[in-house]
Amino acid sequence: MTRFVTPSRRLLLAAAFTAVAAPAFASGPKKKEGEEGQALDPTYKLGSMTIPIIANGRIVNYVFVAMTLKLKDGTDAAALKDQEPALRDAIVRAAYKTPFTRADTWKEVDGPRLTSFVMSQCAVLMGKGKVASVEIVKQIPRQQLMPPKPGAAKPASQGDLHP
Repeated sequence: MTRFVTPSRRLLLAAAFTAVAAPAFASGPKKKEGEEGQALDPTYKLGSMTIPIIANGRIVNYVFVAMTLKLKDGTDAAALKDQEPALRDAIVRAAYKTPFTRADTWKEVDGPRLTSFVMSQCAVLMGKGKVASVEIVKQIPRQQLMPPKPGAAKPASQGDLHP
């Protein structure tokens, strides 16, 4: 006697997904009209990194920063991918040594100083003229803190309160 085998639910779902998604995976990246011969601007997205905000020698906040590097024509993004760990390490080390802290807010980094530092490090790691510009895409502070106003009394800390 022959036994009829019913396919499992997982097998049916996998087959359905493959049938639906196969045309999407088969087609390459879509191009806009008139862009057949033009290459897109080469960019490289650095993942989000945590930059400390340091005031008076103490860490007062952290800002999560995402940056995009615009590469010059002919620059290989794969070469930058190999150098990304060294670039990220240099940024974080510099952020602790000479903080990218703004005087007016603890919710953002000093953008011009950070971007110029990243440009200089890209020149050191990859060679001059490989990166055209650096753009800070996103800044998300860990805490919504503002620096104290000059002349304002310092709040008492837990150690200052004695009965």
